Amino acid sequence: MPDRRPRFEPVDLAQQAVGALVVAGGLLIPADIWVVAGGMSLAHAVVGTTLTLGLTYLALYTAVERRDPTVERSVAGLPLRFLSTVGVAVVVSLGVVGVYGLPLEGSQSATEAAKAVLVVTFFTALVAAAADAALE
Repeated sequence: MPDRRPRFEPVDLAQQAVGALVVAGGLLIPADIWVVAGGMSLAHAVVGTTLTLGLTYLALYTAVERRDPTVERSVAGLPLRFLSTVGVAVVVSLGVVGVYGLPLEGSQSATEAAKAVLVVTFFTALVAAAADAALE
């Protein structure tokens, strides 16, 4: 009997990247992102990161019933689809903050830039997961 489980393929990575880029385009680091990042404490960053990871996982594996994270290929016990979604979101967020945010907002500390990346990653990860699930 052929393997019927949904497989993670390069097209899935492309869908995640498009989803992340679409939302990142709207977040080309307006001043609000820096205001939110400036007000973040370590506790906010931990809670934000936890929410981002949890909601991304839920979006990937509850939106599409036939996806089963236990049968997908995994790396260190985490499904490859989840890791790629988070990875795409982080890379897009780093790019948006580095290319658009830092030059527009002047000199920001590394801590402020990292917090801005976390803020942008929250949105890009969720949209990347939604795009991956919607274009299943």
